[in-house]
Amino acid sequence: MTENVPSPNPSEAYERHIVQTMFVPWTADLLQRALPQAGERVLDLACGTGIVTRSVASIVGTEGTVTGLDISPGMLEVARSLTPSGGAKVEWREGSGTELPFEDDSFDLVLCQQGLQFFPDASAGLKEIKRVLTAEGRAVISLWRNLDAQPVMKAFDAVVPRHIAQGAFGPPFSLGDSGIIRRLASEARFSNVDIQQADLTIHVGNPDEFAPMMLRGATAVLPGFAAKPHTEREQLFDQMKTDISDAVKPFVQQGTLVMDTTVNVLIARP
Repeated sequence: MTENVPSPNPSEAYERHIVQTMFVPWTADLLQRALPQAGERVLDLACGTGIVTRSVASIVGTEGTVTGLDISPGMLEVARSLTPSGGAKVEWREGSGTELPFEDDSFDLVLCQQGLQFFPDASAGLKEIKRVLTAEGRAVISLWRNLDAQPVMKAFDAVVPRHIAQGAFGPPFSLGDSGIIRRLASEARFSNVDIQQADLTIHVGNPDEFAPMMLRGATAVLPGFAAKPHTEREQLFDQMKTDISDAVKPFVQQGTLVMDTTVNVLIARP
């Protein structure tokens, strides 16, 4: 990591505490639905620190290619440091999901895990995804369902506004309605659209440590945190630590935090 990045680095915290705890199991679910094939050209859109990119590279093999694209230099710096040595050739690109830097028909498969809801224009993002897919390609996109369906996340959401602002924890869940997702996919002129609900219970040890560190990692993706200076963010974390620990206590069983999580998975074909 570069020396001018404040410590702790939000992108590193995101990888260590959110990706490894939550997105590793959800990546397995995503890839089971996407069924990547050997030799395919894959785009991992809004790749973050690269868990989907790394995982799919071993599946498509040396005849395939995988591109991880994200708008955040900090996320990509962590991703590059974790690039796998085997499987497909991996390329990391910095860029916007609403203006993809690729030619038409460039990919057989576009994956996007918990990224589309952060785009400034989700409709434009889906149109770009359709543009870069081959005629026989498919897009597989996971999105958190609404906060009411995520008990632990809702507990976080009850704490965050008291310290920052109302709605500060809301962006990850802003496309939680399957009806809206279907409409956006239709507007992007995907001809074959399927939306599947998936549920996963995640068990987390050391909840007193995990809960505040998860919030620290969320700094990398939540605008309400990211916009604040590093020193101010650290003060906020100190102030919120007790409230966060208290909020998740009802979900702790025998020292383990039990998180029921649920997503909508959009599977769309041109």
